[in-house]
Amino acid sequence: QGSVMDVLLVVRGTKELGDLLSDGILEPSNFRGGKAHAGIMAAGRYLVEKHNQTLVHLLEESGTKKIHLTLVGHSLGAGAAAIAAMEWYDQPGIQVKAIGFGCPALMSLDLSHSTQDYITTVVADADVVPRSSGITIANMILDIASYDWTHKGLLDLENLLVFVNSTIPFDIPVQHLLKKANETMDNDDRPYFRKVTKERMTPILFPPGSCIHLFRDGFSYTGTYTPCEFFNEVEVTRTLIDDHLIPPGYHRAFLHWMRDRLDDLNFDFSHDIMALPV
Repeated sequence: QGSVMDVLLVVRGTKELGDLLSDGILEPSNFRGGKAHAGIMAAGRYLVEKHNQTLVHLLEESGTKKIHLTLVGHSLGAGAAAIAAMEWYDQPGIQVKAIGFGCPALMSLDLSHSTQDYITTVVADADVVPRSSGITIANMILDIASYDWTHKGLLDLENLLVFVNSTIPFDIPVQHLLKKANETMDNDDRPYFRKVTKERMTPILFPPGSCIHLFRDGFSYTGTYTPCEFFNEVEVTRTLIDDHLIPPGYHRAFLHWMRDRLDDLNFDFSHDIMALPV
């Protein structure tokens, strides 16, 4: 378009063993005066190394003065796209922006804030990946290990015993058994919960840029700009994995959001999400 060329670079998410290794390197490394996810930082720099010469060639051969480069990715692809955008941001002749869906906890908060003008991260409800770093996973394990489930366990046991009593010709001593169970929990279980440390580590890595949270509001989905530091702990819910995936997570969230916005419950996207190549 005149003196500007638009280029779209789409970065896929985790697919191969090497991608899993990139995801799994949770150690923060030094990056541009802050910290970044070591494995994804390497992936983003690889994108620049692989495609930078092509962009320079396009700029020279087209006779245009500037390339408007848009990077789009999901999961690992979103993180790699964000790192690549930061690397390209200061390069003459390239104006860059990145849009990521389900981007991992990627960089320190100072770096995240510095990219708000050109990186956007979309998070679907309880998506575990934007909230997952070595520290938040360790904190989640401690939260689970210290959770005192015994009161709910006693309620479950009481309901079970009452149900059994209703199906047999004699009575089970419900209160006696509940008392014995409570004593056992006092001796064997509750002391363990008290031993688990109450201290939690402070997260270092957060999603990058300006964060948009699409969340269930009890009826459908609501979307709002949310500080990226909001995603500082793992939400242990039934949908924490599904919300990260495309069909049950991001596609569902956008579909419901669009139906609400257009006030059309029959609205659907023109593409078949299940037929798209991966």
